Amino acid sequence: MRKIKRRKVRHNKQADVASVRKILRRKGRSMDPNDRVEFIHSGSTRLNLALSGKGPKGGWARSRICNIVGDGSSGKTLLALECCFWAWKYIKKIKSKIFPKVKKLIIVYNNCEGVMDFPLEKMYGRKNPKTGKWECPFVDEVEWITTKNVEAFGRDYYRRVKALKRGEFLLYILDSWDAIKSFKDIERFEQAVENDTEEKGSYNLEKQKYSSSFFAAVASQLESNKYDATLMIISQVRVKIGATFGKKTYRAGGKALDFYTHQVAWIREVEKLRKTKKKSKRVFGIISEVKVERSKVSKPFRDSRFTILYDYGLDDINSMADFLWGKNVIRFDKKKFKKRANFVKYVEENDREEALAEKTEKKWNKIEKLFEDEVTKRKARF
Repeated sequence: MRKIKRRKVRHNKQADVASVRKILRRKGRSMDPNDRVEFIHSGSTRLNLALSGKGPKGGWARSRICNIVGDGSSGKTLLALECCFWAWKYIKKIKSKIFPKVKKLIIVYNNCEGVMDFPLEKMYGRKNPKTGKWECPFVDEVEWITTKNVEAFGRDYYRRVKALKRGEFLLYILDSWDAIKSFKDIERFEQAVENDTEEKGSYNLEKQKYSSSFFAAVASQLESNKYDATLMIISQVRVKIGATFGKKTYRAGGKALDFYTHQVAWIREVEKLRKTKKKSKRVFGIISEVKVERSKVSKPFRDSRFTILYDYGLDDINSMADFLWGKNVIRFDKKKFKKRANFVKYVEENDREEALAEKTEKKWNKIEKLFEDEVTKRKARF
């Protein structure tokens, strides 16, 4: 019998590892735990750290469901707008390890409350010195819509996700969950007005039932980073009447919104900022605080304070300065600043925002490590 000569095949381990990495990344996973999820800058380094444990590269979880909860005028809508702006400004420049390079940017702002009174052109644009008019390509490139009911919103979002092609990025904002009603709720109200009678039926149950199936369907599409689609939902704070213990506030949305969200950030106003000009004292901004009550991408229950300036937005430089130095004299770049305004001017004129953000992240991580060291000192359990 003729002997078959077997050819010796050289095994290329490096090629195998590369192919495995490629497969894992295609499925949305990675050999490095830090590569499993990426983020959209929130506009505030301190908020990024609270949300994700990362500074300049952190923020809202990309291709996930995020939820902002807060009182009126606490900054909920502003946080959503800032997320839209920073995604519009930087997402095409990011070298992602999970998603293909973004070639087409789709930002949809579903404003169910129907009113947008922010001076968007002032906040995110610039005045043309020749014409004197405000120019703001960011506002022009956002798709501003208002859906009639929760079912219409669900269909709109799901169709957009399913239609995404390779290299397309979708950021969808729903403002707010409380303002949008089910088709049946609206129909009952209109009939009650027309007939001049009381509304009949089970209020909001249709919305709750629909939300369970909607979030389950969305989560299945976002699994393994199949689509580069991020959904951000804004919710209002509600008060528990008669509560004598435990949390006295809650947010609507039922268990579905609890279960399927990756980040839930509660925001509240802490302090009003006032100045006196020509003997007239006025509020020019606020300090808000965010508590991250739910996070699947970092340690939960982290909080962050940041400054919001009217007609401007999130003041990242002053927020970082508060965290690093408080009310003390600022020492930065081997310089000493007694006045905060001089420090802000120096950072902006010399493009030192990135260095300041790195310093902020370093201090944050140093504090986190102190808590981690307590755990590492414990006796191993195996």
